[in-house]
Amino acid sequence: MTSPASRRARLSGSDVIKIEFLSIRSPRWASEDRRAIDCIVKTNTIIDEVPFTASMDDVEPHGRELYARCLSGEFGEIAPMEPRNIPEAQSHFELPPEYKLLEKFLIEVNQENGRKSPRSVAIVWASILENLLDRMIEYDISGPKGAGQPTGKPPDTFYARIELAKTRGLIDDADAEKCHLIRRVRNAAAHDWQLSLERKDVLTSLCALYQEDHSRFFVYHEDLDFLIQQIYSGSCGMLAVKFARSFQKPIRD
Repeated sequence: MTSPASRRARLSGSDVIKIEFLSIRSPRWASEDRRAIDCIVKTNTIIDEVPFTASMDDVEPHGRELYARCLSGEFGEIAPMEPRNIPEAQSHFELPPEYKLLEKFLIEVNQENGRKSPRSVAIVWASILENLLDRMIEYDISGPKGAGQPTGKPPDTFYARIELAKTRGLIDDADAEKCHLIRRVRNAAAHDWQLSLERKDVLTSLCALYQEDHSRFFVYHEDLDFLIQQIYSGSCGMLAVKFARSFQKPIRD
C-alpha cells in the first residue's frame, strides 16, 4: 500500500511527512490587513483540491512559504477580498451539554497535537472514547430502557466497555470494530516506551482505519505522525461526535 511519495519520505530519513503543494490556483486576499491569502490547493496528502488559507503568521512553514509564493505573483494576481456579510444582531446560542463536554475533549486533543507527540495523541483520544462509552452505558442503564435489568459489574477496561456497548445496542458492529482498532493502537502507545509502525498491530490497525474512513480523501503515507494525527485522530473524532449525539439526556460534569 506504500505510495511512491511515502517511500521517498522514508528514504530521505525524515520522520515527518513534508507537505508539498502539487497545484495552487485562485489566490484571493483573506484579511483586510493582507496577512492571509485564500487559494485552492492540492497537496501530496489529499486526493482532491481543497480551500487553503496561507498566512504570513502560520505556525507551519508550508503555510508561510505558500503565502510568500502567492505574494510574489507566482500564481497570478491576488484577487480582492470578498465582501463579508456581518449580521446586525446575533442571538445567543447555547451549546447542548454533550457538545460542551466534547468541546473540552477537543481542546485537550488539540493541545496534544500541538506538542506533536503521537503517543500522547493516541492515549488521549482513546481516553475520550472510553469516557463517552462509560457515559453512554451509564445513561442507558439508568434510563427507562434499563429499568429492571441487571446492571452487573461496571466495565473496567476499554475492551469491556466496547463489548458491553455493542451488546446493549448502543454502538453497531462497525463502530465496535473501529473502537477495537483504536484500542490496539492505544495499548501499544501506553505499553511501549516508543510508539512505532514496526509493531504489526499498530500498522495494520492504522491501515484499517485509513481504508474505512479516509481512503476517499487522503493519500496514504506510511508515516507515524501522519497516520496518528490525520487518520487515527480523524476516526476518533468522528466516533466521538457520533457518541456525543447519542445521549438522550443532559450530561453532568
